Parts: sequence; C-alpha cells; structure tokens
Amino acid sequence: MKKIVLLIASSILFVGDALAFNAFGHQSIAALADKYLSDNAKKEVKAILKTDMVKASTWLNTLRKKQGLTHTNGWHTTTLDANGKSTTMAENDGIVQLEKSIAVLRDRANQSDSLVQASLRTVIHLVGDLHCISHIYIDGNEPTKGFTYKTWNELTAEGKGFYCSKTYDTSWYKLWENKFAGRYTLFTPQYYGDDIDIFANEKKAEYEKGTPRFWVENVGEDVLRALETFQPGKVVPAQMNERQEPVHNRCMAKAAYRLAALLNDIFK
Repeated sequence: MKKIVLLIASSILFVGDALAFNAFGHQSIAALADKYLSDNAKKEVKAILKTDMVKASTWLNTLRKKQGLTHTNGWHTTTLDANGKSTTMAENDGIVQLEKSIAVLRDRANQSDSLVQASLRTVIHLVGDLHCISHIYIDGNEPTKGFTYKTWNELTAEGKGFYCSKTYDTSWYKLWENKFAGRYTLFTPQYYGDDIDIFANEKKAEYEKGTPRFWVENVGEDVLRALETFQPGKVVPAQMNERQEPVHNRCMAKAAYRLAALLNDIFK
C-alpha cells in the first residue's frame, strides 16, 4: 500500500491535456451523482472536499491549466486490449490511476487529509473521463485514438430530395467532448443532470453494477458501435451526428450513477 500511496502522492498534482465531455459535462455528471448519494456518503464527501462535488469535478483540468503540468496525459484515457477487455496495468493509464485513488479512499483512515481530498477529486473527474467515448482506446484500432471526418448538411427540399450544403472537417474528439453538452450550457448542471436522469433512469439499477474495469469495457462496446458510422475521412450526414446524442447522454448517465454507487460503497 505504501508504494501505491507514494505513486499517487508524487503524481496527483499532474494532469493531462485531454478534456472528456467539457467542464459543463463534468459538472452535470457530478450534480446527478450527488442526487443519488446516501446521506452518509454526502456528509463524508462534503467534509473531505470542503466544497460540493460540482465544483470539485473539474479540479484536475483546472489544475492543469494553472500549473501547466502535462506529463500524465494518459490519466484521462484508458486502453482496452484487442478483445475490448481492460487488462492494462500501465502507470500512465486512467483506469489504473482511478483504481489507485479508490484504494486511497478505502484506506483513508491511514492517509493524509490532503491525499484523501486529492484522491476523491480524482475519482470524481476520472469516472466522468472514462465514460467519454473518445477517451476509450482499443489496442490495434487506431480510429479510437481520434481522427478527422467530414460532415455535411442533408436538407430536404419538397419534391427535390436531398442536397448537400458545405462539407466541412470535424473530429471524433469534438463530437463526443463538446458537441452535445455544449448545447445545454444555458442550463445549470443540476438541470442538465436531471434531464439526463429522465432519459436513463429506468436502467439506473442495471448501469450502476460492476467494477470500474467493467464500466470502461461497457463504454468500449459503444465505441465500436459508433465506429460503424464514423471513420477517418468518411463523409457523414449531419443527421448521423445528431443520432449519437442519446449515446452521449447514456454515457453521462452511466458515469453519474456509477460514481454515486462507488462513493456510496466507499463511504457506507
């Protein structure tokens, strides 16, 4: 355990460049997770953070911007093997760092207050990151690491079928990290979280089961399905982009439900 603690203590202040969802997306996941915390978990989380989960959810990215520290870029992503299984033990991988932070929280009675707080902030952020489709890489499948594709507006003119307006380049990252959550920035994180909850709540009990490794494998399945539509250089009608919004919202809901379930277990 000492080795794990030292590894986290020495690197917890360094974060990566990648931004899963966006700041508002992270805040909305945290708001929805907070809604499902047990009374004890809510009390413990607030006491450790000295703030609320919504404000703490972007800590890693905020620290990166202030400190300019980027040597742990891989913390915000994870790599599955060619069969879609999470087997990595690489130090610079998000699932490994998430597991280490969880271990600190479970052993919090023997850890410093500062390390426990940093670990909780890390867990809140990384559960969100690792539910963003563009942050799940699959070994041997290069498109999962990001690519550019083309999209165009498919508009209907009565009696004239379809026609193409300007075709433009966009990216796998922009689609999953900014496009959908970016539409809701006039909402509060709580309101957006509630909106996602309405969409996915009937499957909450199913989604919150499993371990972090299972969770990222589950998102990996969504990655492979999405890649049936999106490929490097492919021209994709704008309407096909829009059809991915339920996938995006489902991933956010899973992140929130699973984060709440995890914290309820840690702080039971």
